[in-house]
Amino acid sequence: MAPCRTPPRIAFAIRPSLKGRVRSSTMFDSRLIAAVVLLAASLYAAKAGTGVYLRFAAMLCAALAAALPASLLLPGLDAAVALPVLPLAGAGLALCAIARCLGPMPALPATLALAVALAGGIAALFGGSLLFALLPLLLGGLAVMVAALHRAVPSLLLAGLLLMAAAAAFLARGVALPGVLLLAAALAGFAGQTRASNSRAVFGSATP
Repeated sequence: MAPCRTPPRIAFAIRPSLKGRVRSSTMFDSRLIAAVVLLAASLYAAKAGTGVYLRFAAMLCAALAAALPASLLLPGLDAAVALPVLPLAGAGLALCAIARCLGPMPALPATLALAVALAGGIAALFGGSLLFALLPLLLGGLAVMVAALHRAVPSLLLAGLLLMAAAAAFLARGVALPGVLLLAAALAGFAGQTRASNSRAVFGSATP
């Protein structure tokens, strides 16, 4: 008795469906990993970090982390959340670095910086270029690096470099694992620098 063979048409139709399942499973895994890492970094920054701007950026990143797995059920949700979140997070972290290294920025310029960042995100959300949303993140990383060089803070310098790399990764790959991991690393760097500064301050006050 001849063995039963799958007709060529059916076999060809099965392969794409299997590939689609594997691709969907891989996408789910990468989004879940990105969401967990970003959420952990956001909660760490909110708990260990000090300053309104850092906690503001941390909560924005936590919202993006929640949107990543939810976008599998609601396609496009991650991009809709990321476009306003990324420029605001970049501006917030830049203001945080400036406050630490150069002194707090006056309320009016700080408000204008956040408003311009939000306007860029909204413009990108409603059909504008992605650069409107990613340029504030890139410039925020640059501002962090300039402020860190002024006070010679290596951890903030690295965090600014990570922010700029995250902006480039988001532009190249979209809301995907590389950009999210770089953003999470930058956020954790801010929180780690705050904790190290607080520890040095406590040690210095305890030393006679």
